[in-house]
Amino acid sequence: MKRLLSIAILALTVYAPSASAQHDRYARKYLKQGIEHFSKGDLAGAIADYDRALNADPKFAEAYFNRGKARRAQGDLDGAIADYEAAAELDPQLALNNRDITQAYLNRGYIRSNRLDLDGALADFDRAIRLDPKDADAYFKRGRALLIEGNVNFAIADFDKSISLDDHNPLVFAERALAHQNLGQKEEAKKDFEQGLKLNNDLRLMIDIHLLDLQMQIKEMRRRQAAVHRNIA
Repeated sequence: MKRLLSIAILALTVYAPSASAQHDRYARKYLKQGIEHFSKGDLAGAIADYDRALNADPKFAEAYFNRGKARRAQGDLDGAIADYEAAAELDPQLALNNRDITQAYLNRGYIRSNRLDLDGALADFDRAIRLDPKDADAYFKRGRALLIEGNVNFAIADFDKSISLDDHNPLVFAERALAHQNLGQKEEAKKDFEQGLKLNNDLRLMIDIHLLDLQMQIKEMRRRQAAVHRNIA
């Protein structure tokens, strides 16, 4: 009886690593197939293979990361970010200074900002900046959300940081000009607007349309904030 039990235990110890290795082999096989489908633009096929990879190995960080890329390419930002977060939890190194992950947060944050979901937008921009503290676009977009929210000084601080990292974006200067204008700082506003215009090859129409859209969002946000205050009172 003891001998049979020893044989059974030995069989289990031999089988377990073998099964684990087989799952790993299948997971990597499906990951490779998914990457091939993705490179050919077959996003649905890629996602199906990444699903299979994760069924074989639910802790396969690379499969989550690549499925996140495919979902982002499909426009499913929530799904992409969920996968990126799962990948980062399993392998934190995957998320460090990773442009794909940072861009997903920036894209979703910008959509939320345009919908005036500023709390959600700022959370996404904060996350993007933690992942890549040297991303000029992240500070620019967070500055815009802060300006819409009414936190003008914090917005200017973010615009300053964005410009220190990349001083070739005319829209950052244009939005900082509007922020200075809101604070009554006319000279600073004038200098920023002229610099933005210069960087945009003196094509004023695009900057004017951009600022008009921003001013409309600010106006709508002020209306909503006033309505909340009235309801509280």
